[in-house]
Amino acid sequence: MKKDYSNLKETVGPDVFAKWQEVDAEVYAFTDLGIKVAINDEYSGLVYKNEVYAEYRKGQKLKAFIKCVREDGKIDVSLQPDKGRHVFSTTDKILEQLEKAGGKLRFNDASSPEDIKNKFQISKTVFKQAIGRLYKQRRIKITDKGIELVK
Repeated sequence: MKKDYSNLKETVGPDVFAKWQEVDAEVYAFTDLGIKVAINDEYSGLVYKNEVYAEYRKGQKLKAFIKCVREDGKIDVSLQPDKGRHVFSTTDKILEQLEKAGGKLRFNDASSPEDIKNKFQISKTVFKQAIGRLYKQRRIKITDKGIELVK
């Protein structure tokens, strides 16, 4: 049975959602601007194409975050939490990948944004912030060849 998304509200009042509020989202369309999602089965929101770091399919259910409600009432959505929480969760993902790879990965500040996106499903900016945090915590070394767990 095909789900009907035509009843979704395209706009919302300014006080319905808080910035970075976590919501349930379902992918229902792909446009030139990005991915249209149903928010809590009630509203329509948009994830901009330049903020999509993985492959998604129609009908896929996700956790998403309200990036902002624009002046025209339309909702901008992010599939990652706000930067602070996102960097924090990314450090765990990087450590997990390092452990799986035997303590070394060929990723560092010089890695291409595409390679980082393909491996970690994040932007290069978030990657650099996360490895910077791990480096300051003395949990990794950053070398010309990549990053390494500190023993």
